[in-house]
Amino acid sequence: MIKYSEAVAKALGDKSPIVALESTIITHGLPRPKNLEVALEVEQIVIEAGAT
Repeated sequence: MIKYSEAVAKALGDKSPIVALESTIITHGLPRPKNLEVALEVEQIVIEAGAT
């Protein structure tokens, strides 16, 4: 069973765009705290573009 966040479940129901990000560069490629900064920045870009 796959459990989705409320935001993803809503996007699926609404047939809205959903973006899955590859995370290797965030988890292994960037040092802390830059990795968290990049992850949050990319997430915000996705949201501002109208996707979940």
